[in-house]
Amino acid sequence: MSKRTTNEKEAAPAERVPQLDEDRRRAVARKAKALALVMPTEEEDAAITKAALADPDNPPMTDAELAKLKPARRPRGRPTLDVTKVPTSIRFDNVVLDSFKALGDGWQTRINDVLLQYLVETHQLSHRFHATVQAAGKEQSKLDEFLVVARNAVHAQEKVKQHLLATGREEAARGEVYTVDMGNAMVDNLPIIM
Repeated sequence: MSKRTTNEKEAAPAERVPQLDEDRRRAVARKAKALALVMPTEEEDAAITKAALADPDNPPMTDAELAKLKPARRPRGRPTLDVTKVPTSIRFDNVVLDSFKALGDGWQTRINDVLLQYLVETHQLSHRFHATVQAAGKEQSKLDEFLVVARNAVHAQEKVKQHLLATGREEAARGEVYTVDMGNAMVDNLPIIM
């Protein structure tokens, strides 16, 4: 095996650079040509449209037919749900997690279902209530409103009263508290009473 001299080592890369540049230029030119959009002229477009309209086997669709069309595929991502789920981090014993995973796909949904069933069976399931506090005897006088997490409407009203007393608002605590069950919906810009 012969050794290269210092001059040969320096000359070899320099000779390849023009060839690499030329190859790169050609590759870019090929890609640009492949991506180039060829638009028909107005005359060509009119001829294409006329031929398509004259085709008896493929008549153009009416507006009513076009309105009935639906996308061939559903949009990407998870299907929309009625109930919004919140990502969280939780620690389980290995045996619990392994057992749910061993049952196959959908293990997280199964864990959610088991927890939900437990809350329902033990009457601990909480809802979100939109609570409005009104001055006693004055239905039009709204003093405050909250989003309250509670088991039922009575519990939500009690929580609002306790919150008002704890924050030094005795007069408001003597008012009427009206609640609306929001299920799991959120109401923006309202203080939350847990």
